[in-house]
Amino acid sequence: MRNSPLNILFYLLISLILASCATTKHVPDGSFLLDEVKITTDNKNIKPSNLTPYLRQIPNAKWFSLFKTQLSVYSLSGKDSTKWINRALRKIGDAPVLYDEYEALRTEEELLKAVQNMGYMSAAIESKVDIKKKKLKLSYDITAGDPYTVQSLNLDIQDSLIADYLKMDSINSLLAEGMIFDVNVLDAERQRITDYLLRNGYYKFNKEYIVYTADTVKNTGLIDLTMHLLPVKTATGALEPHRQYHINKVGFITDYDVLESSVLSNIEVTDSVNYKGYPIYYKDKLYLRPNTLVDNLTFHDGDLYNARRVQQMYRYLGRLNAIKYNNIRFFETERNDSAMLDAYIMLTKSKHKSVSFEIEGTNSAGDLGAAASVSFRHRNLFKGSEMFMVRFRGAYEVITGLKGDYNSNNYTELGVETSLNFPNFLFPLLNSDFKRRIHATTEFGLQYNYQLRPEFSRTMASASWSYKWSRRQRIHHRFD
Repeated sequence: MRNSPLNILFYLLISLILASCATTKHVPDGSFLLDEVKITTDNKNIKPSNLTPYLRQIPNAKWFSLFKTQLSVYSLSGKDSTKWINRALRKIGDAPVLYDEYEALRTEEELLKAVQNMGYMSAAIESKVDIKKKKLKLSYDITAGDPYTVQSLNLDIQDSLIADYLKMDSINSLLAEGMIFDVNVLDAERQRITDYLLRNGYYKFNKEYIVYTADTVKNTGLIDLTMHLLPVKTATGALEPHRQYHINKVGFITDYDVLESSVLSNIEVTDSVNYKGYPIYYKDKLYLRPNTLVDNLTFHDGDLYNARRVQQMYRYLGRLNAIKYNNIRFFETERNDSAMLDAYIMLTKSKHKSVSFEIEGTNSAGDLGAAASVSFRHRNLFKGSEMFMVRFRGAYEVITGLKGDYNSNNYTELGVETSLNFPNFLFPLLNSDFKRRIHATTEFGLQYNYQLRPEFSRTMASASWSYKWSRRQRIHHRFD
């Protein structure tokens, strides 16, 4: 009993408690353990939790906000690093975080800049240090002052088409007269406008084309804010308006090697098929039915370029088990002086068949047993990226200490389950347009399990039919 698990655990806890009292054991003379860092503000709109990412030094972590367990483990180690036990303890634990005056000054500068970016231009910050023996507590006290506010808001948009788009979308703008002059909000508005234009044909647009000028009214804390749209600068130095792109044509390349060049002329294809006007290029043999690819298209010939639909296309292709990687490449072209894009959807084939084995041991109150299972998966059963799975499982356990007359003295289990998943919505009397819009998956399943124990034997069988779909990125539906 001397070396029972409870005694070992007790000694370990005592050792950790003693070590926690000596967390400065490995702190060199002249240095200090950074024990605590605290941020306080005099403005409830400036939350300290939003400023913690700007801290350059973080104290050693605490478990349950009470114990610096990792530091305590490190403190259990001796100073002789040649001993394996000391090396092991240091590897498991965390070394003490030592106060660095330079990093503290950097933190003070970054905290002040962050608060000023929130619109509090006259903010001030004071750092305080409290030292007890070799432990140091650091605090940053922020005095915000009055925020700067936007007195007037103006738009300098010389591109008439983009000006019309922004006018139609003005209700969603993050900027308004009277708002606090928050640089983070200004940048968020740049990104919002960029995303909006990328959904309306502006394939090459980025937020660097949107800039601001801010004129302060002296001694008032008021700002006249103007948003500018910069034109495109060509290679020759000429300025031109932003171009709006349409989709010229869409094609599929089903045997793309991600390790090779993505230049179209270097991609090896041997044959092609045309389905509903969409060319599908392949090498040797087409492993997917053409309708499986075309039905997952979210943009078509003649459509305005839309970055959101491109991302939807990535998600839809990502559900196809027969495809390992997918990449959508756009190439600029001209048609009747209009800016056009040729879209090529490049697909890399996955390994369609696989077999896996699992072996496990069990110990139920001293009764030993073992279980094993084998699974087979086919990720493209009918050439439509259907996932077929069948799994066999068996388990056996020796049961001891039985009292009474039983037909069986051991536990035996045999089971099989199979499922077939279709990457589309299978249901009669529904038109193809509805099925394409909902983008649901359909799964059929069968399970059979037989169990024999000394007390009883039973057979369980079940069948399932389910649909899964999502209309938004974070909202998922399932119907069984």
